[in-house]
Amino acid sequence: MRIPLKYICLVCVLLSTPLLAWLTVYGPTNEAVKDVSSEIKVRTRQLANISEVNSQYRKIKNAIEIISNASEVASAKIPMQHQAEQWLGEASAAAERSGLIVRSVTITGKRGDGEIGVLPVNMEVSGTFAGVYGLVQQFEQMDRLIPINRLDIRRNNDASVDATLVLHLLFSDVGDEK
Repeated sequence: MRIPLKYICLVCVLLSTPLLAWLTVYGPTNEAVKDVSSEIKVRTRQLANISEVNSQYRKIKNAIEIISNASEVASAKIPMQHQAEQWLGEASAAAERSGLIVRSVTITGKRGDGEIGVLPVNMEVSGTFAGVYGLVQQFEQMDRLIPINRLDIRRNNDASVDATLVLHLLFSDVGDEK
């Protein structure tokens, strides 16, 4: 018995159609779904840490704001000119209020670092340790920024010390020709 060719073709079409459909549609679709699934897993893991990242961002933003405010306050305490003579009078009066004897005050030259000029001042005082500490506190409370670059304290006896303070008078050096 012989099978007609049209039946053989029909069986071939019936068998090849699902196979071709799987090869051309379902196979690539399954691969695409696997790729998307793995990408979703990766992004989900990344998003699991988003609250921590947001928290760190807020902390950094607050720190930047605090630094910015402190910078503005510090900049406001830097005068346009060094005004060394006026400050030396204030420093001597502060030392006397602290019960210290001012042995010498010398200005050791002017240095400039771009917009900010630095006038180093060496101040030698004698008195009690509490007096030196009080003087440092008075410098901190002044209306101008006065960094203490170095502080050397030498004990003379149980009640007396000699102290050498190296202070930097900061001032805006823009256009200052003095």
